[in-house]
Amino acid sequence: MDQHTNIIHSVNNVRNLINNSILILRDLDTLLSKHRFQPLNGNALGSESSKSIDQSMSWYRTFLPQYMARQYALESEIEERKVRKILFTNIQLFHGHYDEIPPVLINSVITLPHTAKNLKNDIQNWWLKNTVYEDVKWENVKKYGEINEHIEEEGYTTTFWCHDLLSFSGQKDLSVEVEKYLEVYNKVKI
Repeated sequence: MDQHTNIIHSVNNVRNLINNSILILRDLDTLLSKHRFQPLNGNALGSESSKSIDQSMSWYRTFLPQYMARQYALESEIEERKVRKILFTNIQLFHGHYDEIPPVLINSVITLPHTAKNLKNDIQNWWLKNTVYEDVKWENVKKYGEINEHIEEEGYTTTFWCHDLLSFSGQKDLSVEVEKYLEVYNKVKI
């Protein structure tokens, strides 16, 4: 293979990774909606990206986003404005502090220290990325679906687990993940 072919394959691999990650998130939306969970930001993906010419590979905001995030709450709690517990999903493609991490699906249940008054402003897309890679640190995270718990000094509790993105091969795997989501959600107390 020549250099041009290698670059074309690399670009197409990134495009396929992004597309398949979005498909996983869409499937999670559908599966969670069957249990009355609603995405907090409609069809928008949460991310941190930059168009600055001054960016470096280690910045949080890069042209290619580090992650895609989605947050969910029960429809009834959203309507009643009583959200204190959310589901938070993150597909982490890379992180500026780590040269070699696999693309990972991170799922979590986050309890809030108070009722969220304005969901879109009170819940930040970077929370889960920050917890896993910057607070707990990737090398300290239990992997392969094992439960981790992190308590922030502000009173936020994050119960999370992660899987290598390549471990998901279809809807059945995601259905199992949603069942775990529901089990953890029901166990976590406010």
